[in-house]
Amino acid sequence: MDVDGVSVLARGITARGPEGTVFENVDLRVNPGSLAVVCGPGGTGRTSLLLALSGRLRLVAGHVEVSGHVLPAQARAVRRLVLPARLRPGYELEERHRVREAVAERRLISGVPISSIADAFDLLGIDPNASSLVGELAADERLLLAVALTAASAPAGIVVDDVDVGLGATGRSRAWAALRGLAGTGMTVLTSATDPPFGDVEVIPLPAQVTHRPTPTLVLEREEIR
Repeated sequence: MDVDGVSVLARGITARGPEGTVFENVDLRVNPGSLAVVCGPGGTGRTSLLLALSGRLRLVAGHVEVSGHVLPAQARAVRRLVLPARLRPGYELEERHRVREAVAERRLISGVPISSIADAFDLLGIDPNASSLVGELAADERLLLAVALTAASAPAGIVVDDVDVGLGATGRSRAWAALRGLAGTGMTVLTSATDPPFGDVEVIPLPAQVTHRPTPTLVLEREEIR
């Protein structure tokens, strides 16, 4: 897999929901092929920032460009470049599906051949039992399955929310190593976590400016059918 990743530039961006400010006056730059981590405690708008950077949440102030595409005017193009592997709410694997059903569904939606999915499994170091329920997989295996199914179509960017949620030290190490490997293909990997991993990552800190998490679904941009 060889990918031309997206770049992301944001200046002074702000989002508000029905309960108030989600995040405010955020500046960031993410280079193509980087592993970037939006980090901070709950309630700081990590998920909402990922939604905004991938063209799925409208901002009230600031400027964002994703590989030259300006948001919100070119949000449709950005949504085609940057795909969600896990982005809560709304973009998660169905836990009641079996692995083979999740694979079949992704092939139907994206049109990728089974060989591309097998290559993505190898890249991320997973080999899930096709008969297993998604919800029965270990948390790190379930996360990496979602990432692999999305990465199989080789998007320019991929979004992975809450990387460290529910993972112990071994699971976190495995997940971050796999995501570093994915970024090594050239793909831009945008993630969120409570704490960033050690090493060569682009950290985007969010301060705890609010004590609640406004519901971003009320301000989501419409997702285009691919």
